[in-house]
Amino acid sequence: MLNRVNKLLIGKDIARDASIASAQSVHDIVQNAEDGEVIVLDKQKKVLAPGSTIADTDTIFIAQATSKTFDFTNEAGTAVTGARELIFSDGIQGAGVTSYTAEPYQAKAEQTCTIVLAAVPTLGVEYVMRFVYTDMEEHPGQFTQTYRYTALAVDVANIDVFADNLMDKVNAHAGRRINATVAAGSDSLIFTAREIPESCTALTDIDEFKQVTFKAYFNYVDADGNWAPVVVTSQTDVQAVPGSGNWEQIRDLEKAQFAYRGVSNFTQFPVIHPAWCTVVDSYYDLIVIEHNKSYLSPGINSYQSTPVTLMIALATASTGINASTQKDQILSVLNPWMASCPGAFAGITI
Repeated sequence: MLNRVNKLLIGKDIARDASIASAQSVHDIVQNAEDGEVIVLDKQKKVLAPGSTIADTDTIFIAQATSKTFDFTNEAGTAVTGARELIFSDGIQGAGVTSYTAEPYQAKAEQTCTIVLAAVPTLGVEYVMRFVYTDMEEHPGQFTQTYRYTALAVDVANIDVFADNLMDKVNAHAGRRINATVAAGSDSLIFTAREIPESCTALTDIDEFKQVTFKAYFNYVDADGNWAPVVVTSQTDVQAVPGSGNWEQIRDLEKAQFAYRGVSNFTQFPVIHPAWCTVVDSYYDLIVIEHNKSYLSPGINSYQSTPVTLMIALATASTGINASTQKDQILSVLNPWMASCPGAFAGITI
């Protein structure tokens, strides 16, 4: 039997080509589609008109136009140049749809820890800021970074100066995994996790997207040379939020999809694969369709079904303002068709 298949189509933040709405065949589509255009098709692979139902076509396909172009001669003998390569979803059979949902873009947020100092330090005492990182699964033990600072006369005179000097001590470390900030004239230290450069820099990052997580400890060295907790007014930890539809997450999904397009050798460097469709710094809304696809099983010579998940990622501008007309046009076609399926799925909005 087939295993569950996850597929991804990525739309770019573009204005929809009006000529696509009247396209009557794949030939018309490949000649007019723009890079990053996502199109809903009927079972004959003609553009599905808004308001169409399962009575009009019991199966639909969804296609994505890529940046790759080619030349061909159509059935009429006319040479066509610059036609668009399309990526097709599996056929989505209305009777087999089990879920139809949307996931709007949600910004990621890094973990923060805010420590509000309670009193000025003691002159000559060594203070220790220790950060224990909990996101490094590959490390056999706890990975830590420790910063030591000995209080000076200026610190004893002004707690705000003490906070600034602690901040500077942390930020002077080039290899730190957190940033320290202090609001002007404040006695509050704010530690914010930094992005991991190996997973948040470029499409070609080797590591998958992840975030720094940590525990912060503020101690001092007592007269016996032992560490003891510093009494503070408060310590507030706000956990990291991975968000949804961030470009790093879409990149990781796309990388996983390369295997469906024949890219199976990831040991070669650089890896040879199709052009990326993910755009760095774009935001993505997601449409997710789960359905069962029937197929003829060669082993038992009968029709079986397997679950398939189709994710459609629709980009907005990096400012978060969607200049594209794709989203509304796609939903104007999908919502009525999904509502007419046996599952009678409610229309979605993003």
